Amino acid sequence: MIKSGIFRRILNTSVFRLSLLNAVLFSLIAAVALISVYKVAETKINQQVDTRLQLQTNLLLRTYNSYAVEGLLELLDIYTQKDDPPFFFYLLINRSDLDLTKIVKPDKVIRNNNQWFATRPLGGMAKYINGHKPEDEARVLLTILPGGYQLLVGTELKETRELLNQLFKAILVAIPIIFAVSISIGFLMARNMVNRINTVTDTAKNIIEGDLSQRIPLVEDRNNEFDRLSLSLNRMLGRNEELMQSMQQVTNNLAHDLRNPLNRIRNRLESAQIRKMNKDEYSDVVEHTIEDIDGVISTFNALLSIAQIESGLPRKNWQTFSVNELLNDLSDMYEAVAQEQGKRWLCKAEENLQLYGNKQLIAQLLTNLLDNAFKYTPDNGEIKLTARRDNNNNIQISIADNGSGIPKEEHDKVFKRFHRLDSARSTEGNGLGLSLVKAVADLHNAKITFDDNHPGLLVTVNFKENNDKNM
Repeated sequence: MIKSGIFRRILNTSVFRLSLLNAVLFSLIAAVALISVYKVAETKINQQVDTRLQLQTNLLLRTYNSYAVEGLLELLDIYTQKDDPPFFFYLLINRSDLDLTKIVKPDKVIRNNNQWFATRPLGGMAKYINGHKPEDEARVLLTILPGGYQLLVGTELKETRELLNQLFKAILVAIPIIFAVSISIGFLMARNMVNRINTVTDTAKNIIEGDLSQRIPLVEDRNNEFDRLSLSLNRMLGRNEELMQSMQQVTNNLAHDLRNPLNRIRNRLESAQIRKMNKDEYSDVVEHTIEDIDGVISTFNALLSIAQIESGLPRKNWQTFSVNELLNDLSDMYEAVAQEQGKRWLCKAEENLQLYGNKQLIAQLLTNLLDNAFKYTPDNGEIKLTARRDNNNNIQISIADNGSGIPKEEHDKVFKRFHRLDSARSTEGNGLGLSLVKAVADLHNAKITFDDNHPGLLVTVNFKENNDKNM
């Protein structure tokens, strides 16, 4: 039952139907080609027989021209007395005894109507030719000689007909074999494709049932279009799994991070409802409640910004801007922050650096990185902002600090939403800053790398040289 179901599915595949159509067309073409070969072979064989008859007749005529009828008769006696079965048979007879012109009807006339070819059974001529029967079919060349004599040179067509019949039978056998082989190849191709499609279907079924880790298996050492399609689908499935896991993680983290401020808000409101408060206590409750609500709104705004950036913002606000001017503006702002916190601030950039992109988003990217640098750099530490063009004509913007840094095993994790290092859990923040940084960098085809600053962290944002209007 299963095998019949698989067989039925294979027969219903487009590949098998296309293979069937190709098999029919190929068989028809092969039949035409083989029949053409047969016709060409038949023509060539007949031409070869006629040529040999003509050559043999010319040889006899040379004898006749030299020695007249007596010499020709003597030569024919020599030919007919050979022990081996002759290829040709001969007949030299006067029209008064047997008029061959009435028996041998021409199908090709040569030499001023004195010679012609014909194909026919020997009939009444057989009694004048040793070893032949009236029903024997022969190809003959009749030559009319002076004095009423007729010279007939012929050859049996039995072997020629047998050869052509064998060739025709071989063609009749070859055509269905070609068709059967074509159908078999089409069936195997269709079965292979059905198996490949079944693996995709099974994988999709497992994913639908909840196993997002499923991937389409690849055939080793093939690298055909199916494997390339499978690779693309697997990358898509991997990306979907990452997004689903990220969504689940975001949902869990969002629920966890919102639960605390919402519980605090509820407890304050419940306390204000139950007990009497003076004006100062009431103002304190309102102030802290507003702070918690602002924190919740800030979290949602950050998530909304990340979602908008990852979905691909329209580029109507993109422009070519001066990196030097952007860094100077940031330097003016953070130099005051450094003086207030007792930290050293350095800003250095090569001249004439230009970028094409959303200036506001890139400024937000750098602001988030600088905020982290200032947050984790101790007093009397140093924060350095630099920009330069590397050997590949890419623009690199780096931020170095003397803080606690990021462990190497955490480099990829810090970009996940709500992810926070153990050392940062006691500080303010929602764990979305670096997620926003990553989203802006991806939008601008930029790469972010982390390195050890000995001590501290060195963050480098590499904007590729092809980050232009055609990107």
